[in-house]
Amino acid sequence: MAKQTFRSPKDLLTHYSNGFVGAYCDPIELEELVSTLEEPKYALAGIRGSGSGKLSRPYLSVVALSKERPYLERQTTGDCVSHGTRNAVDISRAVQIHVGRSLESFVALGATEGIYGSRGHGGQGMSCAGAARWVNQKGGLLVRKNYGVIDFTTYDANKGAKWGSRGVPSEIEEIARKNPVKSLIQIKSIDDARDALANGYGVCVCSNQGFASQRDNKGFAKPQGNWSHAMAWIACDDTGSEPAFLVQNSWGKWNDGGHPEWGPIPDGSFLITASVAASMIRSDSSFAFSSVVGFPPTKLPNYGFNYI
Repeated sequence: MAKQTFRSPKDLLTHYSNGFVGAYCDPIELEELVSTLEEPKYALAGIRGSGSGKLSRPYLSVVALSKERPYLERQTTGDCVSHGTRNAVDISRAVQIHVGRSLESFVALGATEGIYGSRGHGGQGMSCAGAARWVNQKGGLLVRKNYGVIDFTTYDANKGAKWGSRGVPSEIEEIARKNPVKSLIQIKSIDDARDALANGYGVCVCSNQGFASQRDNKGFAKPQGNWSHAMAWIACDDTGSEPAFLVQNSWGKWNDGGHPEWGPIPDGSFLITASVAASMIRSDSSFAFSSVVGFPPTKLPNYGFNYI
């Protein structure tokens, strides 16, 4: 099957709105992954309720540590799951470094090609469970740098696209296994997502929900149409009557509009209401990632704002 190429944000919006499948749920792959997780029902128990009433913006750790402007990378093929997973993992590792819980350097933003290349087939799209399992159990995190045997400095969709049916080359997978995501958990509710973000754990959500390309004056986008798509959730505002989540798309500057009172949000992002968030999570393809064993409580940096 020929590789699908998207030439612009408008092209991406048109294709996903017309039924292009970038993300899907594989029930067998999901069951296999969940069965391997340690105490999956209780993994978030230690931080339960910790995000209540807080404005949590862990993506600011990525902004603070990245040498590049994050969230500008635009997917050019059907690899949205790898972008959503990478963006979520980048948050988790950036927060760990920012709060001094890791001796690692941030180095660079994560690379998507290995994640997408692990999907196991040559067609388009990927399951969120497959991506989560690869970064946690089979491979790990690759970053945007030159490894010698391969250069990931600049996003190249062709690499991940051509590896799909054959899998990630063994020498590349060996490099990835040096930096695995140590733990993950399936997100089952908006409270799970809120508490994960409040403790610095990025979330990736696959769903069929689409959105308008214009935000309202407070940064919210109306649900509109259907997308088989994956996006990262990078912040949560639970200071109002119900939690609102900041969603980061992988289409570059595809939308426009207002911003919340607490500051400008990244290009391509938008806020969603609790009811929309709950509907998306019901797809059973949502995961939070940690860069440490388990999900211990983490107090985020203040970033110069009084929000936690």
